Amino acid sequence: MNKYEMDMTSGRIGLKLLKFSIPLMLSGILQLLYNAFDIIVLGNFSSSTAQAAVSSTTSLLNLFVNFFLGLTLGSTVLMSRYFASHDISRCKKTVQTTMITALIVGTLTSILGATLSKYMLLLMKADSALIDLSTKYLQIYFSGIIFNIIYNFGSAILRAIGDTRRPLIYLSIAGILNVCFNLLFVIVFKMDVEGVAYGTIISEAVSAILVVVTLIRGPEYMRFSLKELKIDFKIMKDIFLIGLPASLQSVIFNISNVMIQTNINTFGEDVITANGVASSLEGFVYAGMNAVYQGSVSFTSQNVGAHKLKNVPKVSFFSHLYVVLANVIFGGIILILPRFFINLYLKGATDEVINYAYERMLIMILTYSLCGFMDVCSGSLRGMGYSSISTIITVVGIVGFRITWIYTAFSFNHTLNNLYISYPISWLATWLISLIVLIILYKRNLKRN
Repeated sequence: MNKYEMDMTSGRIGLKLLKFSIPLMLSGILQLLYNAFDIIVLGNFSSSTAQAAVSSTTSLLNLFVNFFLGLTLGSTVLMSRYFASHDISRCKKTVQTTMITALIVGTLTSILGATLSKYMLLLMKADSALIDLSTKYLQIYFSGIIFNIIYNFGSAILRAIGDTRRPLIYLSIAGILNVCFNLLFVIVFKMDVEGVAYGTIISEAVSAILVVVTLIRGPEYMRFSLKELKIDFKIMKDIFLIGLPASLQSVIFNISNVMIQTNINTFGEDVITANGVASSLEGFVYAGMNAVYQGSVSFTSQNVGAHKLKNVPKVSFFSHLYVVLANVIFGGIILILPRFFINLYLKGATDEVINYAYERMLIMILTYSLCGFMDVCSGSLRGMGYSSISTIITVVGIVGFRITWIYTAFSFNHTLNNLYISYPISWLATWLISLIVLIILYKRNLKRN
């Protein structure tokens, strides 16, 4: 093992999972800062209209980004298994196939996203006063989304061997650049949504280049080489078999969020702005919990590859514990100082906007551990190879419930709090179902082995 690799199958697994997750938490927070800083800069140095325009695109962009993050799980699971079983040949093939997949998917998304930006906003019933600015932001962002995709696929390879530190370093560099370019374009060149969009894609291009260079200079088993650039269709098939259900789950999951956003858009600009700020702040809490979820996938996958299934319950236990800690730490800080954080986004925000944002955060953050529990159970199922089952559970438990809620309970009581309460109820139901299924499948696999 070199200093960047990690054996996730022996020793103090709980401590290793924490060591693995902390850099991922910080990386997730830095990625969120791209969009958050866009909103903060516009709120302080541009107009509230420009800020609301960017805020209204958050759920749509999350849909796309989470789709690709789900797809990268296929590469993480395969690379983790081959690394744990010392299969160098398949490790190399996985790296080459993963990066080609990133290039193909990134190119197609850039073209389709930039072309269909306005149509997607119209489907979301975007405010007519904001739609032109929102479209402009989306078109620029989609033109450079390939860099975000390349970075995430490359980072998936590094995570599989236990390396979460270098992706953090690269994102830190990109984050500093993002801040500098946003301020330069908005304050100096008087660009509003265009400025923050260009700042984001330039900084994401830097992080993508750094990850690719790391893979080019890496050890033989994980080296990305143009000379050996070739698709292994068996591995590509496995990547999609594992990753695509996770991606579809993210898409369907976010479609329910888009539906909720669509209903939020009917409450007016103050609510839209407040919801965007609250959602962005909640994202930092989720980033902490999502890091633990990614750890549960990698640790479970390596133990499956090393035929050490008895470690899976340990991974699940510590994952649940760290989810609670992440929620208490990150969520507690936000709830203790809500006005401070809201004012970072909205300079001189009105009491009405602050109250709208706080009401949402109170409901979401106090129950957010349930979302983390749901995710780590899903991660354990994916690490064991049951990605499709996890997707089915989530679609039924999350999407089915929320859509039903919107057309029943919310239609009878048309209030924001009644809309927001659908989140924790759906998390609880999905977590309990996932946990029961995980226990049944684990015992079946243990008995079979």
